[in-house]
Amino acid sequence: MAVTTPTTPSRTGNGMGLRFSGAWLPALVAIVTYLTLPFGRPGRPFLTIEPDLYALALGAPLLWIVLLGAVASFVVSLLRLNTAVRGDVLIATGTVGLGAGVLWFILSATPFGIGALLTLAALALVLGHALSESGRIQGDAFIATSILVVSLFVILFIIYPLFTVLRAAVIIDGSFDLSQLRRTLTHPLFFFLDNPRSQIDEIGLTLRWGMVVAVLTGAWAVFRRRSVPVVALRLVLGGIAGLIIGVLLYGRGALPTSLLTVAIVAPTCTLLGLAFALLGQRARFKPIRRSLDVISVLPIITPPFILAFAMIFLLGRRGIVTHGLFDMSTNWIYGIPGVAIAQILAFTPIAYLLLRGSISSLNPALEEAAQTLGAGPWTTMRTITWPLVRPGLAAAFLLSMIESLADFGNPIILGGDRNYLATEVYLSLTGRFNPNEAAAYGVVLLALVLGAFFIQRLWLGGGSFVTVTGKPSSGALAPIPRVLEIGLTLVLFVWTVFVAALYISIVVGSFAQLWGVNYTFTTRHYEDFMRAGWPVFLYTARVAAISAVPAMLLGFLVAYLVSRHRFFGRRFVEFGSLLSFATPGTVMGVAYIFAFNTGPWLLTASATIIILALVFRNMPVAIRAAVAGLAQIDPSLEEASTMLRARSLTTLRRVLFPLLVNTLVTGLIFAFVSAMTAVSQVIFLVSPGNQLATVLLLGWVEQGQLGRAAAMGTILIVSMLFTILVVLGLAQRISARVVRVEG
Repeated sequence: MAVTTPTTPSRTGNGMGLRFSGAWLPALVAIVTYLTLPFGRPGRPFLTIEPDLYALALGAPLLWIVLLGAVASFVVSLLRLNTAVRGDVLIATGTVGLGAGVLWFILSATPFGIGALLTLAALALVLGHALSESGRIQGDAFIATSILVVSLFVILFIIYPLFTVLRAAVIIDGSFDLSQLRRTLTHPLFFFLDNPRSQIDEIGLTLRWGMVVAVLTGAWAVFRRRSVPVVALRLVLGGIAGLIIGVLLYGRGALPTSLLTVAIVAPTCTLLGLAFALLGQRARFKPIRRSLDVISVLPIITPPFILAFAMIFLLGRRGIVTHGLFDMSTNWIYGIPGVAIAQILAFTPIAYLLLRGSISSLNPALEEAAQTLGAGPWTTMRTITWPLVRPGLAAAFLLSMIESLADFGNPIILGGDRNYLATEVYLSLTGRFNPNEAAAYGVVLLALVLGAFFIQRLWLGGGSFVTVTGKPSSGALAPIPRVLEIGLTLVLFVWTVFVAALYISIVVGSFAQLWGVNYTFTTRHYEDFMRAGWPVFLYTARVAAISAVPAMLLGFLVAYLVSRHRFFGRRFVEFGSLLSFATPGTVMGVAYIFAFNTGPWLLTASATIIILALVFRNMPVAIRAAVAGLAQIDPSLEEASTMLRARSLTTLRRVLFPLLVNTLVTGLIFAFVSAMTAVSQVIFLVSPGNQLATVLLLGWVEQGQLGRAAAMGTILIVSMLFTILVVLGLAQRISARVVRVEG
């Protein structure tokens, strides 16, 4: 429910307002910054202050309107008027000033300066106060301002960059042109089926797949005694599915390769995640749960491609297993098999984390009722457990698909002679220097993700999966069938041994003189790392720490707004905030290049754009965590604070924040560690003066400096584990102190 302050004015009120409006201070700040700081800047350096830049604000008519809007807002805020009327007038003056400033930047394409940033931000605060005083947003000035600022952030840093990708794909040299999109979609790098150099008849085999699958699906429909129209429909759908299978198996190019990898990775990650979640919640052997908690941390503390790097040590041409044990020199891991295995190892724990929550939230009473009615363990799982975890399965499948499509590091290391959509985006921009082609690949990636999202919604349909009634559930979750538990335990054992071997191989490789040739112990690689990589590592840690705090706080604020308040555009804010996480990282990276490489929003080749990209990439995780935490807090606590005349900011700081410490710390840890291990999005944004550790690590792997890369990988793993343990320990102490104070 919405929580409103008692000071919120009514649109029909006749009382006189306060002598001063709260908008007077931001209006005064807008005037002062306009007159004392430059409105533009000559180039990329953000904090450049030159005397010539002050003339911008004095020579442009639109900028005079900005000043007039700020002065008018200041004067109106001091007038003794009806509160609602004064709010309406302030909306007009603030909108005129803010709109004139934004319009001038768009028309002049002048990079914004520190004066423009502070002036326009102050005018946005004026609008926030005005919306509250006018009663158009039910809340105090903090709530109204937060809604306005968050909406502007979503538009500027999420919606606008994605729009630039779509525009670059179809707008060439200022005119609408589909030729680049057509060339990209018809180029062999994107897709081809008939390979003239191959002795295999790819087209004929694809047609055979279509016929075989069509016959099988039609025969099954006949066996089930379906009607003739249904049989015909099954034949058509089966034929289409068979053709798709044939294209994926025999087609070449970025599209079929990426889709075939997704077809392997997403279902496997989802099923393994479900298997591990069932073990973690329902296994009879308790140590299994502790081992699963360790596994769930592994993908968070390392870059996704670190396992591909480790597979070279273990299974490459000079690998410990392939060459050392079996005396084999094979390249089998370079291609779809290696990429798929690396992605499954990297993304299954994420699917496990999603499905663990779905399994643990099931109401045991439903399964107990089924067993009371005589259902066996397998029937209970098929008819009760499986249908209820469908939302979790859909979410895990969708996230695994997004991660697989967006993955850049694993294909660039293990891709071999195959093309992938994520790598083609990068090569189009940095290798072929064709931004329009990169945008076309980005549009394809975005279309695939959105298509998967709508298929997920279609699969879930309009069914209800609610089992939480507001009453505490009783009983324990039923254990899984013993045969299934033994089988899943064996799978977990093999998984654990393989992953442990991969991580151990990285540590071994960091101390080997020359991997695969000379295993003499040496610390030379760590010495090289300290000289060439340590400064980059510290810079990355600083950037990650700077981006983690606003990502956590902004995510908490968005979660509070969409959970506790009803306002126009709430769905837009919620969907737009989560869109950056659902969009493949490579697409967002290209989008930031297009959006912030020229014109008024010039930010490229700076630490600022990297921080912004990380903030809005990791913010959605903090949003979902905070939404889940707020769902467990009774709104009556906030209502009590409001009735005691506490403002919304005070309620957030004194009531909600202490209760959500652990949840917010989880979002903070994820934001920091994700920023430390990010690669697919930031690889487009790094510059010679703003290098990041993961990009440098990937470069060392590509250059064959495996020992130095192994040293950095080891340091990264150890440091992330240490950071997580320390921050979690501090969070537990803070939470315990809060509990003692409340007690």
